[in-house]
Amino acid sequence: MLKSERQTADSKQQTAKAVSVRERSGQRRRARSRCLLFAVCCLLFAGACRIDMHDQPKMKPYRSSTFFNDGLSSRPLVDGTVPRGFLKADTEYFTGKKAGRANAALPNGPQPSAQPSVQPSAQQSTSSTASPGAVPTGAAAYPDDVEVFPIPVTIQMVTRGKERYEIFCSACHGPTGDGDGMIVRRGFRRAASFNDDRLRQAPVGHFFDAVTNGWGAMPSYAPQIPVQDRWAIIAYIRALQLKNEMQSPTTTSVPPASATPEGGRHQ
Repeated sequence: MLKSERQTADSKQQTAKAVSVRERSGQRRRARSRCLLFAVCCLLFAGACRIDMHDQPKMKPYRSSTFFNDGLSSRPLVDGTVPRGFLKADTEYFTGKKAGRANAALPNGPQPSAQPSVQPSAQQSTSSTASPGAVPTGAAAYPDDVEVFPIPVTIQMVTRGKERYEIFCSACHGPTGDGDGMIVRRGFRRAASFNDDRLRQAPVGHFFDAVTNGWGAMPSYAPQIPVQDRWAIIAYIRALQLKNEMQSPTTTSVPPASATPEGGRHQ
């Protein structure tokens, strides 16, 4: 009985040892397989990372080349090529000028300072052109500029215009458009007042032209203000004009020339 139990115990020990040996052998084989796979990957990566990968033959922009007859690596653009986003087919929207008259010269004579515009009445328009030789006023002074907004005017647009106006315009033209901004109060040249009658009659295209190209002492704001925001600012200026006109029972007087020198188009 005891002998049989010993044989059984020895058999179990031998079986456990055999299992352990097999496990260690399997672990060694797996380790060798991993090492072999790692070595193969290293060889593949080493073969791919040759110097040609970062020093391959190619033509960089504006570098000379002997491949083309003109010696240039870059090919010239096709005639009429327009960069994406720069087509600007809508003349009135992008220039503030009437279609076909974007490059027309301004009329001779003194020009009013950049101001928001209220559409002149038929009587005013007739009287401004009735007498030959008279200086044109209102929309007649700017025949090339559009008189209506090329895009719909919404509450959101006016709100955006108010925000942009306070950032870019109020320093000179003042919060109410009277031309008495902080810059003027500190001694700089007086800005134009948007509440003068002669400026209320100027077309909206005139103000877009002034913001885009500059007017008098005012520089161009085209780099700072996108086209959409320029129209928004003009819409808010119109709102300021209407508000001030409703609040004031009398017409705003034009300040003396010595106090408010008129501006002119930048040359």
